[in-house]
Amino acid sequence: MDNRTIADHLLQQAHRLMESRDNLYRIRAYRRAASTVLSLDQPLQALVQVQGLAGLEQLPGIGRRLARRLEALALDRPAVESPFPVADSA
Repeated sequence: MDNRTIADHLLQQAHRLMESRDNLYRIRAYRRAASTVLSLDQPLQALVQVQGLAGLEQLPGIGRRLARRLEALALDRPAVESPFPVADSA
């Protein structure tokens, strides 16, 4: 999955959280994560393969929970803890 697609998924999740009136800080975290992913000069998948979760957690605004979500998206696998499934792009 490319960075643009990952960022789109994060923005969709932020929108769902907003609709469900979730915590504003969590909504902002997903939006900030999308912006961070878009600003990367390399594919997120490559970063994950080389640096793993530790590399993701060093990105601006990315905590442990979002790092796990990003890892799952980058490697095209479902995140166990996520309340939002990755939508099929059919």
